[in-house]
Amino acid sequence: MADSNTHVKQLTHLSKAQNAALGAVLNALKGLPLEDAQEVLDHAIGQLAGDELTPMFARGIAGPLGKLDHELKTKVDEVTFHRFRRSCALLKLDTSARIRDAIYVLEWQKPYRQMVAERMLHEDEHSQGLQALVGHVQAPEFGGRGR
Repeated sequence: MADSNTHVKQLTHLSKAQNAALGAVLNALKGLPLEDAQEVLDHAIGQLAGDELTPMFARGIAGPLGKLDHELKTKVDEVTFHRFRRSCALLKLDTSARIRDAIYVLEWQKPYRQMVAERMLHEDEHSQGLQALVGHVQAPEFGGRGR
């Protein structure tokens, strides 16, 4: 009976257990299109990471310039990947938030988090201005006479 497992070249920088896990993962992903395999790996990494770094925002939340529902992806080398993950952990940010900030700095010259803070400050100033014009309105259920 032929072995259905694909022979995987042993990587010298990985332990025996890591090489075995790599072989099992590659066998499990065998036959999947590249994009599907990448999606499976992304979900697996997310499951392994747990709640260590929770994303700043869920998909589809409104940002200062509209809904955040367009995805950008790229590939980097292993050394850069590990340095980036380490710096994200030191800053207590998830990778998505850090990449989002970098993109916003490139396009708008300020990080996304700063744009969100500025928008919140603007909305607060706007509501305070309205309150100054209209006056404080208290609802009857909160002890006020209402208007």
